[in-house]
Amino acid sequence: MSSFYPKIAYPAAAPTTTVTFTTPPVKKPGPYPTADQEGVGAASIALGGNKQVMWWRTDTFFHLIMDDVPWADMSMWEAFVQYALQGGSFLYYPDSTGTAYDEYWLDDSGGSVRNQSTDSQLDAWNPKMSDRQNAAFELVFRKVPGGLTHA
Repeated sequence: MSSFYPKIAYPAAAPTTTVTFTTPPVKKPGPYPTADQEGVGAASIALGGNKQVMWWRTDTFFHLIMDDVPWADMSMWEAFVQYALQGGSFLYYPDSTGTAYDEYWLDDSGGSVRNQSTDSQLDAWNPKMSDRQNAAFELVFRKVPGGLTHA
């Protein structure tokens, strides 16, 4: 079975920069990795035993696990993360040779913020060394509600 190599294009409105994957993400099923979904709202159990739900929306997340990113690619990834940390949206193509994409924001860059005492610290990116001349990191993307999409 062949692997699909994704790509990221940013900014979403008029993509000018592309992140090309040297290795595919790992630990997600299928050639087109499945998204995680999370319901947002409030739920309670009434005295009569019925469940009452106030549903607001369903958030869609994509957990990108990169275990073997060559050091030579890290400047490309760093530039992308610098853009995404500022709240910019981007297009994620599950297959770089295809035309299907969805618009995402960076939700979590897998790092720990050093100064947690204030609300001014948003996120941090802390890639690790996975093996000789390869880096590892994880990113969580949040699908933009009503964002750009093409099937």
